[in-house]
Amino acid sequence: MPLKHAILGLLNYADMSGYDIDRFFKSSIAFYWHAQTSQIYKELNNLTANHYVESDIVYQSDKPNKKLFHITDEGKVELHRWLADANIDDIMKYKNPLLIKIFFSGNLGIDQTMRLLEKYIQSCAQIIEDMNADINKISEFETQIEQKDESFFWSMTMTYGFMYYQNEIKWANWCIDKLKERIS
Repeated sequence: MPLKHAILGLLNYADMSGYDIDRFFKSSIAFYWHAQTSQIYKELNNLTANHYVESDIVYQSDKPNKKLFHITDEGKVELHRWLADANIDDIMKYKNPLLIKIFFSGNLGIDQTMRLLEKYIQSCAQIIEDMNADINKISEFETQIEQKDESFFWSMTMTYGFMYYQNEIKWANWCIDKLKERIS
C-alpha cells in the first residue's frame, strides 16, 4: 500500500510528527499521491501496531506536547522490501474519473463537455503553478532531513509531474479543438 510506504519513506529521512508528515505530503507528494490528514494518522496507528514505527512524546512548555514518530528496523526492512519489489501489476492499473466522464459525454451537450475540459485545464495549470512553488522548497526539505542526495530522485518525480500535467493540458486542448470541429 503506497500510503504506508510513503510514510515509512518519510520517516526513513527523519523523525517527524504527524503534522510534519501531513505538511510534507501537502507540499511535495500531493501531486502524485493524495492523503487526507485523517488517513495519515490512521496509517501511523497501523504502522505502530505492526512495529514499523515507534513514537516518543516531546514535552513542550510553550506549545502542546507532540508525538514524534521514527522508523524501526522492522519498518526499514519493510520499506526496502517494497522499494525493491519489481512487480508493477498494481502500478499499471489506471483509474481516471475524468476519462469516464469524457467517455460518456455523448449524453451531454458539447458546450458542457468543453466547460469540463476547460475547468480541467485550469486545474492542471494551477497544479503546475503549485509545483513550481514546491520545487523551490527542495533545499529547505534537504536541510530538514540532512540528506542532500535525495533531491536527485525528488526532481525525477517533479519532472514527471510537470510533464504529466503539461501533457494533460495539451490533450484537453486537443479534445476542445475536436469538439469545436463538431459544432462548426
